[in-house]
Amino acid sequence: MGAASIGAVLLGTAACSSDGTTLGAASSTPSAPPVPAKPNTLFRNVRVLDVRAGRLGEPTDVFVRGHVIETIGPGLQARADTTVVDGRGRTLMPGLIDNHVHLMFGSTTMAQLSDAALTPDDYAKGALASAGAMLMRGFTSVRDLGGPIFPLKAAIDKGKATGPREWPSGAMVSPTAGHGDFRTADELARRFTSQQSRAEKLGATFIVDGRAEVLTAVRENLRFGASQIKMTAGGGTSSAYDPIDVTQFTLDEQRAGVDAASDWNTYVTVHAYTPKSVRRAVEAGVQCIEHGQLLDQPTIDLLAERGIWLSGQYLVPNSDSMPAERKAKRQGILEGNSRVWPMAKKAGVKLAWGTDFLFEPEMNPKQNQMLLSLSEWFSPAELLRLATYDNAQLLALSGPRSPYSGVLGVVEPNALADVILVNGDPLADVGLIADPTKNFDVIMKDGVVYKNR
Repeated sequence: MGAASIGAVLLGTAACSSDGTTLGAASSTPSAPPVPAKPNTLFRNVRVLDVRAGRLGEPTDVFVRGHVIETIGPGLQARADTTVVDGRGRTLMPGLIDNHVHLMFGSTTMAQLSDAALTPDDYAKGALASAGAMLMRGFTSVRDLGGPIFPLKAAIDKGKATGPREWPSGAMVSPTAGHGDFRTADELARRFTSQQSRAEKLGATFIVDGRAEVLTAVRENLRFGASQIKMTAGGGTSSAYDPIDVTQFTLDEQRAGVDAASDWNTYVTVHAYTPKSVRRAVEAGVQCIEHGQLLDQPTIDLLAERGIWLSGQYLVPNSDSMPAERKAKRQGILEGNSRVWPMAKKAGVKLAWGTDFLFEPEMNPKQNQMLLSLSEWFSPAELLRLATYDNAQLLALSGPRSPYSGVLGVVEPNALADVILVNGDPLADVGLIADPTKNFDVIMKDGVVYKNR
């Protein structure tokens, strides 16, 4: 249905649809050119950022063979088939990772999602431009947590479009009246009408109730190539029907999703803010929590004890354009920003970071800046590790369902060649990350240079 049409536009027009004009959704930054062949590359005279140790190495050379970092050491000799990049003492760091994006529906508004005049092709073109702009901000890998992302991912992987590596979830799995229920007021439940809602037809969500329907929805996403499953376990701020305090899916329903994902050797992550919704998810066997701004100390301690990941975000303040109802729903969560991060860090919870821009395309260009919002609780070294090495460990939780083989999040021999050459020292001035146009001189993904100043 919608996915087939989206796939057609992505695979058929990817090379010429990167101007970002569709829907007004993406940044004005153009996408990078189509993927060229992978040459060998020698970065000469660079200082490698060791994100695990939080230190900058002495000037050295880094040789990339194809898509893998092969050798690091001073005085490496360039070969005949090698492109040489003169680092001039600048910093070579791993590519950034955003663990919570919505490439398709982060490129459109809720009103546009409900607009029957817009076609799947319109959404695809907006997402295509957003993906290219995201890579040019230095994000070489992302985990997509809701939307018809499979055709876009296929186009990028085949070199027909430009964007980051993608760990796709597919459609959000939500109960009726849950966080993923994007129906308009005149759309009744599929159970009563036998008709999918517009959002379901577009692949934004599966609205399901009962163990059997949860199993079907999860297995459908896995059939299309999901690397992990996203379920909604509690209320949300961008959804119309569910108050923040509600808990979504029964324990049996959540266990059904976990069982189906576990059988495919991957995991379930859930949207949840409150202690009750998170505790039920943990009891069901969920391995990652998204958000969590309303959590209390006992629940944070439970996550640390069980080794459950907390994939956190930093919500921006309310804007004048937000409806009054949404502002009210966000208030407690905004206050929770300053509680959950230091509390979880002190407790030793496994932490990851993402932006979660959904139906707010104007936020996309601020992706890099959002990482710096955590500077009150994390040092520059900790922030850089969070958005590279730590996030890569969460991506690895997909196990055999991970779409890419190799090590990410570090600049080391045998790691995948996803790197950024930074004009300056981000350990001394982490603010360099906030302006990739000015400060990222080279952006390489999978051994291919997409930006070279």
